[in-house]
Amino acid sequence: MAGVDRKSVLIVDDEETVGIGISEILKDAGFKASYVTSGKEALEAVQGSNYELIFMDMMMPGMDGLETFRQIKKVDPKARVVLFTGYFKDADRAIYQGIREGMIDVYIRKPFFAEEIVETARKYS
Repeated sequence: MAGVDRKSVLIVDDEETVGIGISEILKDAGFKASYVTSGKEALEAVQGSNYELIFMDMMMPGMDGLETFRQIKKVDPKARVVLFTGYFKDADRAIYQGIREGMIDVYIRKPFFAEEIVETARKYS
C-alpha cells in the first residue's frame, strides 16, 4: 500500500486479545490500527497522534469508556468514538449517555463479527 494514505484507528480495550484481534482485522482491511489497554494509555495515544476513529470498550478498570471519552474530547474535540461492549448491568443507560455526549450513535456488542468492525471503520473514519 505504498503511497496510499491509510486511515488511522485506535482500539481501547483492557483485554489485550481483543485489542490485538480488532487491530489485525482493521490492518487486513487496509487501516493503520493500534491498540492500548487502558483509558490512561488512550489519552496518551490521542495526544500524540491524529486518529480518524477510536473503538472504545465501555467497561474497563480505572477509567471506563465513558470517562475516557470525556477526557479524550478535552484533548481532541473532533474525536470520533464508537463504543463496543459485552453485556453488563445498565449498559443501555451508559451507552445512551455516551451518545448524548457526542459519541457516534452506533455501538458494537461483544462478541462481534469482523465485518461489523470493518464496515463501522469505513463508515465513520
